[in-house]
Amino acid sequence: MSEETDPEEVLNLENNPEFQVPAEKTMSEIIAADAEDESLKKYKATLLGESATGKAIIIDEKDQRKVIPKSLVLKVEGRENVELDLTGNLSTLASHPFIIKEGCMYRLQVNFWVQREIVAGLKYIQTTFRRALKGNEKTNCVQN
Repeated sequence: MSEETDPEEVLNLENNPEFQVPAEKTMSEIIAADAEDESLKKYKATLLGESATGKAIIIDEKDQRKVIPKSLVLKVEGRENVELDLTGNLSTLASHPFIIKEGCMYRLQVNFWVQREIVAGLKYIQTTFRRALKGNEKTNCVQN
């Protein structure tokens, strides 16, 4: 029998000794690599779409970030989804906490845009409070 992999351990790449942060490459470096291979060129064009021409996709001209968070959605079975808009004033989010019953199963969905360059990974830190006391903090790193 094969040993089951704990999904929590797979997502927690930061504490995984085998995890290597990939070398950061610009879009132009990726496009220029293996330029003579025609099938690879077609594959890159399929994956990168408009960006394969070397033109960066820009969602917001004024925003220099590579990742622009759009919304955070709490999904709990048996109740309506709770969505927080992350495009506006973030200082108002503290007045809209998620209330989650202890022991219930839930999912968080993060919606975001990527612009200007390729992003090799994202890091998400979740802090849980019970009443006014800090409960636990969980860090997840996700790489493509």
